[in-house]
Amino acid sequence: MKIQQKIVVIPLAVMLLVSTFTIFTIEQYLQSHLMERNIKELRLLATASLESVRTVEALESVLDGHPDTRMPQTETHAGGHSEDHIIMAFQRLAENFAHAGDFRVTYFDAAGKVLGDSDSTLDQLKYVENHADRPEVKAALKVGMGMSERYSDMLETNMMFVAVRANEANYTDEHSYVVHPIIARVARSQDSVSEALHELREALVFTGVISLVVVLFLGILGARVLNKAVNTEHQLLERRVQDRTTEIQMLQTLGGLLNACSTLEEAGEVMNSVIPKLLPEFRGSISIIKSSRNRLDRITEWGGEWPGADRFSPGECWALRKGHQHLAVEHGIETYCRHWLEIPEKQQTLCIPLLAQGETIGILHFVLPPETEADRFQGMWSAVSEQIGLTLANIQLRDSLREQAIRDPLTGLFNRRYMLEALDQAHSRAERTGTDIAVMMIDLDHFKLFNDNFGHDAGDHVLKAVSQALKDSLRQEDIACRYGGEEFCVVCPSTSEVQARQIAERICKSIRKLELSMNQLSLGTVTTSIGIAVYPQHGAAMDDVIRVADEALYAAKQNGRDRAEVAVLPDAGVSEQPAEPATKV
Repeated sequence: MKIQQKIVVIPLAVMLLVSTFTIFTIEQYLQSHLMERNIKELRLLATASLESVRTVEALESVLDGHPDTRMPQTETHAGGHSEDHIIMAFQRLAENFAHAGDFRVTYFDAAGKVLGDSDSTLDQLKYVENHADRPEVKAALKVGMGMSERYSDMLETNMMFVAVRANEANYTDEHSYVVHPIIARVARSQDSVSEALHELREALVFTGVISLVVVLFLGILGARVLNKAVNTEHQLLERRVQDRTTEIQMLQTLGGLLNACSTLEEAGEVMNSVIPKLLPEFRGSISIIKSSRNRLDRITEWGGEWPGADRFSPGECWALRKGHQHLAVEHGIETYCRHWLEIPEKQQTLCIPLLAQGETIGILHFVLPPETEADRFQGMWSAVSEQIGLTLANIQLRDSLREQAIRDPLTGLFNRRYMLEALDQAHSRAERTGTDIAVMMIDLDHFKLFNDNFGHDAGDHVLKAVSQALKDSLRQEDIACRYGGEEFCVVCPSTSEVQARQIAERICKSIRKLELSMNQLSLGTVTTSIGIAVYPQHGAAMDDVIRVADEALYAAKQNGRDRAEVAVLPDAGVSEQPAEPATKV
């Protein structure tokens, strides 16, 4: 059974049970009360009728004064009262007394003989049976008062009989044929009580039915109202569950996309696309702490023009100072961070530190609409910030590990492993586009003398300086690698032989100009020799091109060092004329 049905049925059943019990209880109480009242009234009437027996002599005088009512002469007793005279007196007394109400009055002597009855005539009294066996008569003779309820065959109705015994002999003397004491019995039909109870029962039933109808109506009305409220709440819960499910799915999508990102730029694009859907009314941005820990740079923003600075120091943000999120307006107190260039009017700002493994990675900024309930979105932005913090930490860790895997720790140039990967990629691109690839093998001249004369620390210092000069001399698309020891390799995609020679000469010049010193000790100058080979002229495979470039390097060493040599083509019979020394360029 549905709850709406229970709301109607249960009160209705309770009301029905209560009404039935109430009607039964009231009926029993009133029946008992009416019965007691009826008995009391009949007893008073019987007692009063006995008191009226004392007036029998007066009635006799009245009868003697009226000829039409005078009884025929019969035998009299010594006291002067004939039997017929006595019966007639009691009969007139019963009739007169009964005229006062809807009851029946009967007089008996102690032997049960009927002396007078209001519902019988004088002629009928002769045939009325003796009432000595009646329960009320027996009780009256024994204790002074008796009562009983039974069906009257003569009146064809239930009657209540109350009999009262007289305490003295009235009207008759000791010679009277009447057996003393006199008993007066008053009877009343129980139909009046039954009718009163029936009317009361009808009134109670009618009232109960009206109450049940009212309860039923109110129950149905309440069930409809409750059903409407339940349906509304159910729809609201379904909408909340659906929204929550959508948010969880979007968070999972955000996490999956962020985990697949390999760079901060990709992560910024993903966040710029997904976060506005999770928090559509918020403007936001993300700033990352640099490895130096003294500056934060913004990597992405969404929701319109950002009112904050592109770069700022950690001390300008209250969230970084406190170590947890910071609302600019809280409890009526305004504390805006100093990295806001324009404080949004009537808007709340929020800064959330992005943490991963106890380390602060960056800051997530939000500009909230006016009158936004912060508690409503607390869970969402906490989940978003946690996911972003972990993702950025993973990207930075991957970048750090990748840098360690592809960079030479001393010079900061790419290592030999990365060079081979870069050559494979450049080779594939050159095959598709039909472009050239220039490879330069570079070696420092007489580098062993630096180590022998100044020590290995000085040699490391020279390698760092040369590496920096090498990077400064190359184009953005060129790749400089430390090949091993004091030997370097440069890969120049989409570069012809002429362009490669120009780059090599620029490198020689830049290195020759270096003024090397360490600990206020001059280390002198250093020169370099360069061998150049170009794909596909000098080889179809990159390994062959590297080998040919290495041979050109040895040729540059043999031809006087401090110069660049281009490898001889495989079909050339003689070596190409050596290039002019870099000092003469």
